Amino acid sequence: MGISLSVAFAALFPIVDPIGNVPTFLALTTHSDRKAVARKAVAAAMLVLVVFLAVGHFILEYFGISLAAVEFVGGLILGYTGWQMLSQPLKPAGGQQPSSAVYFTPLAFPLLAGPGALAVVLGFSNRVDSWLDFPGWLAGTALVLAVTYLVFVHADRVLTVVGPNGIDVLNRIMGLIVLFIAAELAFHGIADEFGLTRAG
Repeated sequence: MGISLSVAFAALFPIVDPIGNVPTFLALTTHSDRKAVARKAVAAAMLVLVVFLAVGHFILEYFGISLAAVEFVGGLILGYTGWQMLSQPLKPAGGQQPSSAVYFTPLAFPLLAGPGALAVVLGFSNRVDSWLDFPGWLAGTALVLAVTYLVFVHADRVLTVVGPNGIDVLNRIMGLIVLFIAAELAFHGIADEFGLTRAG
C-alpha cells in the first residue's frame, strides 16, 4: 500500500499542480468564499478521480481498449499539458462567473481532474498487483487533493510568499516533470503493445 500511495502522489501532484493553479483560483474566486469553493472543487475532483479509479478497468474492457493504448494516448495528453505548463503557463480566466458557479468547471474539471490526471488514474486502475494497491492509490489521490485544498485556502499567503515570478518558475518546473512522466507513459505503452523489454 505504501508503494502505491507514493506512486500515486508522485504521479498526480505535478499534474494537479496546486501551487501553479493559485493565480487561476484567486482570479475565479472572492476572498469571502474561497474556503467553501476550494472545499467543493477538491471534493468534486476527488469524486471524478475515484469514479475513474473504480470503474476505469471495466470501461476499457467494455470498449475493448488496451492498457497500452491508454498509456500511449495518456502520454500524449500529458505531454501537451506539460508543454503548455513549460512554455506558456495557464493564465487566469478573469472571473467572468460568480465563485459559486466555478467550483466544478473549470476548477474541479479540467483544472484539477483534467485529462492528464484521468489518464494516470485509468492507468492505476488497470495495473493491479494486489488488492492493496487500490487503497494506496486512493490514499495517494486523497493526499494530493488535501494538499491542494490547503494551498487554495491559503492562496493569498502563498502568492505573497512565493510571488508571481516564483509561481511561474514552479509551474515550469512542474511542466518539465509532467513531460518526463508523459514520456514514461508513452514508452511504456509502446513497449507493452509490441512486447518489448525496456532497460531499467
